[in-house]
Amino acid sequence: MTEPPQRTDAFGRPVRETPPTPPRPLLLARRVWIASVLVGFVHSFVKLADRTSLIEELHRIQPQLDQVQLDSAANSGIMFTLVFSLLSLAVYVLLSNRMVQGHNWARVVLTVFGGLSSFFTLISLVTVSMLGSELITRLTGTSPGAVDMGFSAVVMVLEVAALVLMYRPESNRYFTAVRSRVAAGQRPS
Repeated sequence: MTEPPQRTDAFGRPVRETPPTPPRPLLLARRVWIASVLVGFVHSFVKLADRTSLIEELHRIQPQLDQVQLDSAANSGIMFTLVFSLLSLAVYVLLSNRMVQGHNWARVVLTVFGGLSSFFTLISLVTVSMLGSELITRLTGTSPGAVDMGFSAVVMVLEVAALVLMYRPESNRYFTAVRSRVAAGQRPS
């Protein structure tokens, strides 16, 4: 396979092509992805900050546990949730940075994550609004609070906004330009 000819200027010097720059919607999409994870992190923090209700919920679910076991389970749950939230933030930062660099696989992964998350959040919101929180509490044993639903709705709106920004025409042109550059044997930005 032959390489494409090197472009030259009027004096025969090779012209270095500048890599395509990410469009504004794509840069904004990166911020929105990170913001959605941070809102979820704040939601986790708010929920975990109320240790009394957390222990009451654990006691209601497993009444055979004594206070030491409840405290231990609460501490473990808090640590697990915080570590999981930080790992989620790291994954979304990595994926959104790769997306802005023109890696389409990162855009696809973010689309799958955001699409599934938004779909399940929408199903949850519709289910709670149709059945009512009392019936949901009786069926599942957990009560979907207004704060939980509010945070979930905000995260869903942010994710949908990020998805729209990632697939705007200028974003699509950017990914096409990066793909063309890679196909020509040049490194992505």
